[in-house]
Amino acid sequence: MNDDFSPWLTIGILAINLLIAVGAICTLRYLQGLLAGVDTTTELATRDNYAFGISVAGGTLALALVLAGAVSGEAADGLLAEAWNVAAYAIVGIVLLKVGTVINDQVIFHRFSLKQQVHENNIAAGIVQAANLIALGLIINTITHWVETDSWVGVFSVVLIFFVAQVVLLGVTWLRGRIYAKRHNGEVLQTALEKGNSALAIRYMGHLLSAAFAVKAASGLLAYKSFGLIGLSFNWLFVALVITVLISGLAALARRAVLLNIDVVEEVDEQQNIGVASIEATLFIAIGLIVSSLLG
Repeated sequence: MNDDFSPWLTIGILAINLLIAVGAICTLRYLQGLLAGVDTTTELATRDNYAFGISVAGGTLALALVLAGAVSGEAADGLLAEAWNVAAYAIVGIVLLKVGTVINDQVIFHRFSLKQQVHENNIAAGIVQAANLIALGLIINTITHWVETDSWVGVFSVVLIFFVAQVVLLGVTWLRGRIYAKRHNGEVLQTALEKGNSALAIRYMGHLLSAAFAVKAASGLLAYKSFGLIGLSFNWLFVALVITVLISGLAALARRAVLLNIDVVEEVDEQQNIGVASIEATLFIAIGLIVSSLLG
């Protein structure tokens, strides 16, 4: 924050940022209910829909990541300008979360309706939806930190890189589907998730979040420029994909050491062992976090 600001202006800016952030988080539960076409109180308390609760929890964390990115960086020169900047980036971030959810539901997981499965209390579907939201929130947080301007060029940069990052998430999902099919004589990963294999969903969450950390790591290797954004976005995609492969390789080595003498495929895919799946997911997230901290 600018050292020339008066203490009262500084306090005012902090208060505005906090007010916008807390207000947005407080409305999230009802916003998700509106988008899902359900009453949140009924889903959470009457129907005890755990899948919907997990989805809302993921959405809350995702929104917190978006808002953390929106309030970061240098403050504007006045309270009104600061409020406008934070609100603009927060609104763009929330819209992108919704767009990312549609892409996840309609493109990435096109073989069944995640929205319908969450409504039917499919825990696996709830975990997948929450994982996607958190990954999106982390990606938006990364991009807003990376962009060095509060202008509309900065907003365009956020949107452009966001859609580039969707290719990374789509690639991870496609690869996990191919690996699952190879291990199970052509069976489909999405079908197993639709049937409620929560262990598979937890493992998928680990892979997806590690890819989001790969996108974050890429931001540390590419300097922001307000010109040549198209070429820069392709560079970001290439670097993010390379780092995703690197993280996957390192995490696989760590899994072999930590889960020595344990048949991970049998435990997770067949026995639906959420303990083993949680360890594997955490290893991927941990390696992703470490790599992104080193490079990002």
